[in-house]
Amino acid sequence: MPLQKNFRKIPSYIKEKIARIKGSNIKVGCVARLRLADIAAGNYEHLGITLDGTSKPVFPESVVPDASAGRYSDANANGEEIVRRDLPMVTKSFTVEAPNWGDYYNGTHDVDFDRQVYQREFIPPTENEIEIELVGEEGSAQDKSLVFKFAMDQPLKKGTKDFEDELLRLLNILQENVGDADVFDSKATLKEYLQTKYVNWEILPPGERDTTIARIVAGMPATDPETEKRIADRYDFFGKMKPRAFIQGHGGFRRYFGAQFSDDLVAFENMEYGNAVYVMVKDWEQSSQKTKQELLASGKDGADFFRVVHGKDWKARVKDIIKKHRN
Repeated sequence: MPLQKNFRKIPSYIKEKIARIKGSNIKVGCVARLRLADIAAGNYEHLGITLDGTSKPVFPESVVPDASAGRYSDANANGEEIVRRDLPMVTKSFTVEAPNWGDYYNGTHDVDFDRQVYQREFIPPTENEIEIELVGEEGSAQDKSLVFKFAMDQPLKKGTKDFEDELLRLLNILQENVGDADVFDSKATLKEYLQTKYVNWEILPPGERDTTIARIVAGMPATDPETEKRIADRYDFFGKMKPRAFIQGHGGFRRYFGAQFSDDLVAFENMEYGNAVYVMVKDWEQSSQKTKQELLASGKDGADFFRVVHGKDWKARVKDIIKKHRN
């Protein structure tokens, strides 16, 4: 199952969240929705998550991830060999089989030779486990999803010498296997885990441009002039179409902004890393809780929602969709 690639470094939003956590011990974890159809297809067998004959989920309380999930999972299960380029090279002897008189038809003989090589160090496997807990289910009978809480079994203490190295390693193990990763206080409740997955919407009245923009910017973990300029541009764009209200959504460190034009017509996007506007024309509050992959799998682009990539004419396309579906 294709999941997001590894983190090359600890994401800035993870560092910002760690700085806000008051406790000294943290855990790497996340809450994820797994579609029943994907579980049935065997996409999560590497975690031991399957279905029995009655479509009831079967899963272990914890599992050492399969080595095939990625290089961090491989090192976790099998260990890894490190090339020590910081140490002096050493002489190593090699033996190869060579043909007699240049022709294997005449038989072979061994040839020994020496070569300078880097020293290597074997790092034994840590065999960290992913703890698994089923916390709920969502969707209809035709498109049901199960909500799982995942957490790495190893707590980390802030400020220790190897804290960032271990944090990056555990984040990547979870990322390789679940496609998501976050950090929490080691004593975090299930409610705190769930808050990172579900988007809560705040309705903001129209006609208060500077106040609304300031509230959106203040609610984001970090902004730069370019992001603030983009927020102001979206406000002005939506404002010209006279929305019923502006909306601000937040879940964990995800920030959404958009406009509501009728009960079922809402246009929004993620202001931190979005590359498209999503115009929802039915069940927008429920649809907004889904990941991009879940939305594309469960609904029909062009019918239940419209995804408009930020190309040259994206504003004209959004205007046409709003005009068509407003009433």
